[in-house]
Amino acid sequence: MNIEQLILATATFGSLFAVMTVCLNIQYARGGMINFGTVAYFAVGAYTYAIFTHEPPSGLDRYVFGFDFPWYIGFLAAGIASLLFAVLTGWPTLRLRGEYLALTTFAFAEVLHSVLLNERRLGNGSVGLSNVERIDFTQFGLADKYGYALAAVLLLIATIVLCRRILASPYGRAVDAIRDDEVAAQSVGKDVQRMRFEVFLISALPIGFAGALYAMITTLVNPMLFTAEVTFFVWIALVLGGERTIKGAVLGTIALVAFEELIRNFHFESVRGAEIASSIEHMMTGVIFILVLRLQPFEKIKTWRAAQ
Repeated sequence: MNIEQLILATATFGSLFAVMTVCLNIQYARGGMINFGTVAYFAVGAYTYAIFTHEPPSGLDRYVFGFDFPWYIGFLAAGIASLLFAVLTGWPTLRLRGEYLALTTFAFAEVLHSVLLNERRLGNGSVGLSNVERIDFTQFGLADKYGYALAAVLLLIATIVLCRRILASPYGRAVDAIRDDEVAAQSVGKDVQRMRFEVFLISALPIGFAGALYAMITTLVNPMLFTAEVTFFVWIALVLGGERTIKGAVLGTIALVAFEELIRNFHFESVRGAEIASSIEHMMTGVIFILVLRLQPFEKIKTWRAAQ
C-alpha cells in the first residue's frame, strides 16, 4: 500500500467532494431545500470546462463544440455555467417543498445525464471527452499530484470561508429564520422565495468550480462519472458528519473518501477479486450509513427541534 498516494488521493478527492457537501449543507440544513440533483451542477462544471478548453473537432469526432481556450477561461466558465444551470432548474423547482423538491431535482439530474449520454454533438455521448486540458504545476515548481491536491484544498477553504461569512451575517440569520418558521419570516417582511433561490444559486457556484478541477485531475469527462451515485455519496457524507455544521460536513466527506481510497489501495491477484472488493466497498458504505442513522442520539435531536 502506497501511503503517500493514499493521503494525496484523500486530500484531493476528499476536498472536491467536501465542496459539494458543504454547499449541500447550506441548501439543506440552512435553507431547508432537499436537493437530490447535486451531481448535475458538478457535471455541468466539468463538461463546460472540457468543452471550453478542448480542441475543435476533427476526423471522426462527433462533438460540435471545442473552443480551445486557456484553462483559466474554462475554469471561470465552469462556475458561471453551473450558476446558470441553477437559475434554469431552481426557478421552477424551488416552488416545491420536501419530497416533491427532492424528486424534481433528482429528475433534472437524470435528464441531464441522459442528454450527456445520448447527445454526441454536445460532449461526444457515452465516449466523453478525453485528454482534457490541465494546469502544468511543474512551472510553479510543484509536481502535478501535489499541485492538484493543493488546488483542491484551497478551493475547499475558499468555499468554507464564503459559507461561514454568509451564515454569520444578518442574511444568514434570516435564512435560518426562514428554515425554522417560514410563516413567521414572511410576517416580518422576508421574501422567502427569493432568499431560497439566492442560497441555491450561491451554493451552485463552488460546485461548478469543483467540477472543473475534477475534469483537470481525471483528464476525462464521461457520463458514467456523473451518476446519481455521486449525489448519494455526498448525502451519506453529510449524514456522517452531521447537518448544520460545516466542520462536520468536511470531516464526514474526508472520512468516507479515505475509507473508499483505503479499499482501492489494496492489491488483488485477479480482476474477480477487485470486483468483489468494489462490491464490498459499496456494501460497507451502506452499512456505515445505516449505523449512523440508527445510533444517532435521537433524544438530543428531539430536544434540539423542540428548542427551535
